[in-house]
Amino acid sequence: MFKKVFLFTLIIALSGVIANVPLANPQGLTVVSKSVKVAIPSDPRDPVWDKVVGITIPLSSQIIANPRAFALPKGKSSVRQVAVKSINNGKEIAFLLEWEDSSENAALDNTAAYRDAAAIEFPVKKAGEKETPYFGMGHGDKMVNIWQWKADLEGGKERAVPLGASYPGEGLKYSVDWYEGRIYNLPKKVRKGPVEDLNAEGFGTLTLQDSQDVMGKGLWSGGKWRVVFFRAITTKDKEDAVFKRGTTMPIAFAIWDGGNLEKDGQKSISTWHELKVE
Repeated sequence: MFKKVFLFTLIIALSGVIANVPLANPQGLTVVSKSVKVAIPSDPRDPVWDKVVGITIPLSSQIIANPRAFALPKGKSSVRQVAVKSINNGKEIAFLLEWEDSSENAALDNTAAYRDAAAIEFPVKKAGEKETPYFGMGHGDKMVNIWQWKADLEGGKERAVPLGASYPGEGLKYSVDWYEGRIYNLPKKVRKGPVEDLNAEGFGTLTLQDSQDVMGKGLWSGGKWRVVFFRAITTKDKEDAVFKRGTTMPIAFAIWDGGNLEKDGQKSISTWHELKVE
């Protein structure tokens, strides 16, 4: 398994050189989750964030298998960096992502629309496990927890369409995510807001958790997105990222620009960086 992962990573790296697409900065940066004694704000404009020192994370275009078949208008993903801030009060932890985007793309018509989106990724390690999953959605049995905010889900918008009548005899109601071609079982998987709590163990394995623990809110203004993600520091879900004050852990980011026709694997990504929880 290790050899396969190594070879796959090597191929991805060489593909970036051949395609003349810069890879994410390999030098790890540290995102500090500042300890605060206030309630965690759900509004990206809350003045609490003005007192927090952030860090700029460089992003690169993700290499895809057949770039000619999925050519982007600009030839590559458009977002080159994302500013990140984090706070925690011992009970909840929050992240504020901010990036430049000349247009707000939040509509979805259940066909081939493209929306703005952002994601934060963390490893989900089993007890005693030392190896960190591949930053590109994990690998093998090495799982990652992904928090993905989607602009079209803001304000209670719902892009999923009930199709229970299309499956006679199944006795279940389904919802089809036309944007990503996934089928969700509605009775179990209910969204609480514009952020989806997901897991993956490699490409093509992205799964929506039954328990949706992450909340968030995004606002676009003046050619810039500000998106806040927040969650309880501890949860009962074994597939959630585990945060402990006084420790560090890997963290990675991804941004989709709907105005540049980005979706699925076409996005701007970072490699693993470090999250320090004060």
